[in-house]
This record gives sequence, structure tokens and C-alpha cells, in this order.
Amino acid sequence: MGRGRFAGRYGAARLEELERQARAAARPAGPQPADGPLHVATLPARPPAGPPSQLWLAENAALMRALLAQPAPRFRLIYLDPPFNAGRRRTARLGGPDGAREVPAYKDEASFGAHLAALAERLALARDLLEPDGTLYVHLDWRSVHEAKVILDYLFGRARFLNEIVWCYYGPSPIRSAFKRKHDTILAYTRSRRYVFNADAVRVPYDPVTVRTFASSPKAGFGKVPDLARGKVPEDWWYFPVVARLHGERVGYETQKPEALLERIVRASSHQGDMVGDFCCGSGTTAVVAARLGRGFVAADSSPLAVAKTRLRLERLAARPAVEVSCWPAAPCGMIATGMGDETLGLTDAPA
Repeated sequence: MGRGRFAGRYGAARLEELERQARAAARPAGPQPADGPLHVATLPARPPAGPPSQLWLAENAALMRALLAQPAPRFRLIYLDPPFNAGRRRTARLGGPDGAREVPAYKDEASFGAHLAALAERLALARDLLEPDGTLYVHLDWRSVHEAKVILDYLFGRARFLNEIVWCYYGPSPIRSAFKRKHDTILAYTRSRRYVFNADAVRVPYDPVTVRTFASSPKAGFGKVPDLARGKVPEDWWYFPVVARLHGERVGYETQKPEALLERIVRASSHQGDMVGDFCCGSGTTAVVAARLGRGFVAADSSPLAVAKTRLRLERLAARPAVEVSCWPAAPCGMIATGMGDETLGLTDAPA
């Protein structure tokens, strides 16, 4: 999570501003729909800008159903990083003149049955939001990834399974009675047999040992010599450091993912100008990477703190698309069902 010396990266809370704008916009003259979208702000584009994008404070299943009722957008790529049901409350840090303070971010605890039911509903909605040649990446860990694989096989068909990607990382662990659990699993499924995979966009250099081996003998590789200069498509196990080791990236959000991880996914499974979806966006890594690579995005989270962190990171980008910041429906703008006590952030529900 980091200590006070990184507080400048964590940012002051924009939640008060978000709440104030939402309340003001919620009561314009004339009749208003009870559950319609509520525009909060616009982040203007900085060239070179990609397609217009959206950041939502919303319950994701409701928003996804609303998007399905519209002719657009549909997504070439959707990345879902839902709560892992770790049985705890996740935290974040907010910066200030006296250093950083830790606050609740979201609840990551539910019965296993409720967790799987919620996950299955969102996986089905994500499938239906994909373009015919789109790809869904689902990021989980040992707690429920095997059940999710069964659900995804049912929703997409087993033939549409593309990859089981293992993200490996290092870090301290209290485990002494088993091997340390130091990887997450990302399941990739395609909407159809025709899908986007940009192999040349994700190539990496061959290991120096491999290069030396082929240089030492013409018989290396049983006569099959790879294009060593071009590099190789990565294997399905990836090592990227966790954000706790990346001081230049972290914004004080406990479950923040490294940009390199999302960059490989976005480059592989989308083109410039495509739309990328992330409906559990957390601190906004997918949105930041998509914007930097010239993709449009729809990012959403039900936590105002997550939306504030995402907005903070987007505002820091040298180049970005125009981003509409909105709530849907209006209820989440009033700190309802966020798992954060009003006393923590100095916010109260909107008056009746």
C-alpha cells in the first residue's frame, strides 16, 4: 500500500466534489426519470485523443443491462477483475498535507453461493456485450477460478476457450503449511471462432540463454531456427511485479493491477480505435492503458472511491480521449451500498 512519502500520488479525495456535483445535477427543473443516467463531469480530450470514453459510478450489472438495450457500444475486449471473495474489506489511501490515511474501499466478502451467482450473471452480460470477434478476460484467483471456468465453458462453449494465463508475482506471505500462493489466473474466451489476436504487438525478446544456444550450434532446436531478432509470442505464464513494487504507478488502491499486465492484454486483443470495457474498474488501470494505446473505453465501479482514483489517473495522462463521468442510476451517487461509512469520508446521503 505504501507509506506517507508516496501520499502525493494518492491524491486528495474528489468524492466531495463528485457528490456535490451529483446532487446539483440531480434536481434540474421538470420531471426526471427515477433511474436514468446522471452526468457529473467531462474530462476534455488531450491530443492525440482516441475515441470518446465513459467512466461510470454504477452497479455494474444494472449498467451492463442498460448498455445491452442500446445499439452501441459493443466491445472488442472486456476485462473483468471482480472481487475475489477474500473474506475481507479492501482499503485505499488518500493523500494529504499530513501524509496518507487509509480508508475503506469496498467489501470483498459474501457467501460462496452468492459470489458465484453474481459472477455468473456478470459473465453472461459481458459475453453479450462483446463484438462477434471480441474477447473476454476474467481475472480471478484460486478461490473461485475453477468454478468460473465451468461457468464460462457453459456460456461460451468449451471450444471458445482461448487461454488460461497465470500471472506470477513475488511478495511476503504468512503461509507456513503450504506453498505460497503467488499467482492469479486470467481466463480468456472468444465470442466466436473469428477473433482478434495481434501476435506481433506483444512479442518479447528471446531469453539470452536461448540466443546463445542457437548461436553455439547449427543443430540447436532440431534444425528449427526461430527468428531471434523478431522475438516470440509470450507463453501463458507472465511475470509482472505487483503494484506495491512500482512506486511510479501506485495510487493507493489495495487491489490495483500493474499497467504492463493490462497493456499486454489490450495490445493482444484489440486495435486502435476499438472499445474496451471494464465493469469492475477499481483504480482504473484498464482505462488508463486503453486511453494511452488509442482505444476508447467504458469503465465502471460501484465505489465512489474507485471512480475518484480512476479519474485522478486519467487527469494525469498527457494524452487522453474525452471522458464523460456519469452515475447510473442516480442512487450510487449518494453513497448508497458502497460499504463506506459516512463518517470516514465526511459525506452524507442526499436529503429526501
